Order: sequence, then C-alpha cells, then structure tokens
Amino acid sequence: MAGRINDDDIRTLKDRIDISAVIAPYTTLKGSGTSLMGRCPFHEERSASFSVNAVKGVYYCFGCNAHGDAIGFVMEIEGLSFADAVEKLARQFGVDLRYQELRPGQKAALGKRTRMLEVIGEAAAFYRARLKADDGAAARSYLLDRQVPAGAWEVFGIGWAPDSWDDLSTHMQRKGAAAKDLIEAGLSTQGKHGLIDRFRARVLFPIHDQRGNDVVAFGGRILPDGPVVTKIDGTAPKYINSPKTDVYDKSTTLYGLHLARREIVKRREVLVVEGYMDVIALHLAGTTQAVAPCGTALTEQHFAMIERMDARVTLCLDADSAGFEAAERARERAEAANVTDLGVLVLPEGKDPADLVAEGGAAAVEQVMAGRKTAVEFQIEHKLRTADLSTPELQTAAYQSTFELLGRIENPSLRYKYVFDVVAPAVGLPAQRIEDELNRTYPPGGRGRTTTVAPPDRTVLPGSRDPQMQLERQVLQVALQRPELLPDGWQLLDEQVFTAEPSRQLFRAICKAGDDFEAVLDAMPDDDMRRRVRGLAVAELTTVPEQTAIAGLLEALRGRDAKRRWQAARNRLSDSRERLAPEERGELMREIGELERVWRAHEGRGAL
Repeated sequence: MAGRINDDDIRTLKDRIDISAVIAPYTTLKGSGTSLMGRCPFHEERSASFSVNAVKGVYYCFGCNAHGDAIGFVMEIEGLSFADAVEKLARQFGVDLRYQELRPGQKAALGKRTRMLEVIGEAAAFYRARLKADDGAAARSYLLDRQVPAGAWEVFGIGWAPDSWDDLSTHMQRKGAAAKDLIEAGLSTQGKHGLIDRFRARVLFPIHDQRGNDVVAFGGRILPDGPVVTKIDGTAPKYINSPKTDVYDKSTTLYGLHLARREIVKRREVLVVEGYMDVIALHLAGTTQAVAPCGTALTEQHFAMIERMDARVTLCLDADSAGFEAAERARERAEAANVTDLGVLVLPEGKDPADLVAEGGAAAVEQVMAGRKTAVEFQIEHKLRTADLSTPELQTAAYQSTFELLGRIENPSLRYKYVFDVVAPAVGLPAQRIEDELNRTYPPGGRGRTTTVAPPDRTVLPGSRDPQMQLERQVLQVALQRPELLPDGWQLLDEQVFTAEPSRQLFRAICKAGDDFEAVLDAMPDDDMRRRVRGLAVAELTTVPEQTAIAGLLEALRGRDAKRRWQAARNRLSDSRERLAPEERGELMREIGELERVWRAHEGRGAL
C-alpha cells in the first residue's frame, strides 16, 4: 500500500495553486480581481451562476450549490480520488510530493492514474525518439510530403511506432513498467507468448488532456506506401486509436484542444475537422482554433465542453449524403447541450482541410471559412440540390421535404428567412405560399405536426409510478451508468422480461453497443427516445450500486415475468379446460406448477 502524502507538501500545493487556472479549461471565467463568474461546469445553465474567489481559492455555484477548493474541483470534475487529484495538481504547479511510510519498491503502488500517465508519457518519448531513428525514415518522408516540417514534429509530439511485435513493450518493461500497467494504459495487448504492441508501423499522434499537461492516448496512422504492418488478424485499418482507459475517453476528448483553447476563447469559435493531420495542417496555416474528435463523431459531451467555453461550433463537412447525416446527428447533440450556433463549412469535392492547406495555404482556408453556413441552411440546400424539379408535382415534393427541418425552428422570422432566401428561389415558387403550408403543418412555436397521433409508450423512462416500470427503469439505468456491475450472463437475459417495447429496444441496444453510449443513442428509433435515454443516463441512481443489488434487480425481473406467465397459463386453463385433451391439460398444469415455483421462490427472497 502506498504511503500517505506528506501534509506539508499538500499545504505547499494549496498555497501555490491558482484556482482560476485549474477551472479555466472547463468553463470561461469573466471578471477581474477576486471575483470571477462563469457558467457552471456541473450543471446545464444559460446564465452565469458559478463564482470563483481567486484569493480564497474556492468556488460556489448559486444554481446547484456545488462548492469546494481546487482539489475538490478536480476530484469532482474528473472523478478522481483525493490522492490522484493532488498528484495531478502537483504536476501542474511543479510541487514535489513526499510519501510517508513509503518503502523501497512501492512506486508501483502510487495512484493508478499517476502510474498510467507516467507509462503513457514514457511511451510518447519512446515514439518521438524512434521517429528520428533510422527506421523512422519512411515516417519522416510521409510527414514532409504532407508539408509537416521537422520543427512541427516536436510541437505536436509526433512519433513513430516501429514495425515490430514488441519493441515498445520490451523497452517499457526494461524501464520497470509492469505488464498490467501497459495493458491498462492501452499500449500493449496480451499475446500467447507475451505482450504485443498495440501500435506497429504507424505514425503516432499523441492525444493530450484538456490542459495539455499529460499525454493520455494515441492515434496511429498507417503509411500509404508501407512498411507493411505486421498483422495479427490479416487487417490493417488506416487509423487505430487507444482504447478507453482510466485517463482517456474518446467521447470527452478533442485532439488539439490544449493548443487551440486560447484561440477558441479569443474568437469564440471552434472549428471541428475530421482527422489529426487536418488539425496539424490548419494550425500550421494559422487557423489555430481547429480540433478533431478522436475516431468518433462529435458527442453530446463534446458539445457540452464547447458550450462552457462560450464558443460557436463550425464543422467541416462534404456536400453529400454523408455530410447531411453528420450535420443531422450534430444538430441533435448540439441542441441537447444548449449549443445554438452550429455552422458548416462545405469542403470542395474530394478535399480535406489538409489538402486545402497543401494546395492553397492559409488563403484557401480563409476562402472556405468565409462561406460558413448554418447547419440548417446546409441541410436544406442539400435536399433541394439533390431533388428533381422537372414538374410542378416534384417541385412541391421538394419544398415539402424541407418542412421537417424548418418545423424545428420556433422563431417565425427565422423560419420565413430560410423559406424566402433558400427554399423559394430553389424551387421557383412564391415564398408566401410555401410558408403558409409550412405553418399549417408545423405551427410556429410547436415541435411537431398538427395531426393528432397517439403518444408512444414511454413508461419505462422517467415519470411512471407503476412498480414494473420502475423496476425496468432501474435495471436499464444501472446498465447505462454502471455497466461494469452487470453480472455475467446479462446479455442472455430474455428480453421478454421487459414488458414495455421501449424497454426492450433499449435493452437490445445496450447489449449490442456495450458501454458505447453514442451507439446506444444511434440505435434509438426517434429523437424523443434519445432524449429520454439521455435523461436516464444522468439521473441519480436510486439503487445501491453493488453487484449483489444489481443481481437482485435482474432476479426480480425474472420473477415478475414468471408470475405474469403463471397467471396467463391459469387463465388459459380456466378458459379452455373443457376443450383440452387430458395430456394437454396435464402439460399446462405442470407448466403452471413450475412457473408458480419460480415466482414464489423470488417472493420468498423478497425480490418481488
């Protein structure tokens, strides 16, 4: 067990901490002197209620009552233990920590997060050195061909993973790293004959935490012309990324954010591109507010992070169906995070931002950026550009295809502006006629058609007082928030134990997607279900988060299912007793007896 951190060192750290610098990466603070204000990073809000006292080193939110000092803030915002939060801040503010009662050889017992960051940092240094070595020649040529000069390699920490099964793993173990730490850090996997490097024959792009103090993960790109990646399964994808670890989650991480933050705050805009090379090319061309997600689409957590920086979001997208779908997903997630200014830069066909920089430099980028459109305008133009307008009937169908997009806009003036400036000129029909029909279909201020439709069954999600629905909600809430507590065989649970179809839909999605929350959302049938699933994912757990308690919930579901089937079997026996043959009646009675045994066993254990 690790020794306790020396109290004097903790006091030294507290004296040296600048709490505003600790909090700044998570929300934009405004003001001067002692009192600073910003929007609370712990709850959604539109106006600033989060106060920071820079002299006393404390914070308080008048909206949700969150409060504490810098160490408490880091513990809460990043989910760290006290020791891990102290170690993180000590690295940031240059304080050496001493550990009381620390015996020789106990370094491996320090905070898990600290060990992992040390291992990943050492790996980053190894990869940087290999880029400069003889076997990094092909990687250096690739970077120079992509107009990334040698001086930028250190700025972005670019490295090279050699074409070897275990060069990194062997190097790190010689440095004293444990195999378990290498696997947990996402650097190695366990093979039949020892550790295997995750990254082989790839240019590596280190991914930093929000502040940029620590490397937390890597993205690796295969070279276009070799060397051939040593393969395990016969495949060599263009990019691979670090897996989710205790220090890295792709759904909350943006590549290049630590370098872009100052420009984002200055411009109040973040430019989101697709890849690591796009970010690097744009930064080298002077567009330093560029960031990229790490192998995933923008998530709701990404948008929430950007919203706290008080910045508008601009996406670089292709003008095709894939771009349309990307804009649609982004709009939905931006709306959930209260990001209202979402725009799109339409890229020339077949080009990415790195291509623009290579061919035209900063001027080409600025020209594209001058053509920023709102996401709604981009989507409407795509629908109309791909529509057949050769007959009056087709013209009508074309403008009606935009109504679902326009109907989400509650501001009547803004709706009319899109109709007048974009829709009407494209189809060659009067704007007033189109607007009148739009308003009949989607009344301004409403969120759907005027047609009356029976509401779907949503009882599994928040609001129901039915005991069965509450039980289904508890089980699915645990599966979303604490999947590691699910017992073995969870996926073998018969989906019929859930009585509501939305419950079954969510259960199937969780079984298929695992802990990939964005994939779960994408599997939902409509926006309403996605909104409700998000609520379920953040709602306070009402169940004790222990495996024994979770297993009890699952057993209760099975018991209730058995009781329902017992009652249904009894009803069948009562309704058709005279029509059943003796062997059929006997089989049904045996089924009733078995089902009664099952549900009464659960009742006896208190599960029901």
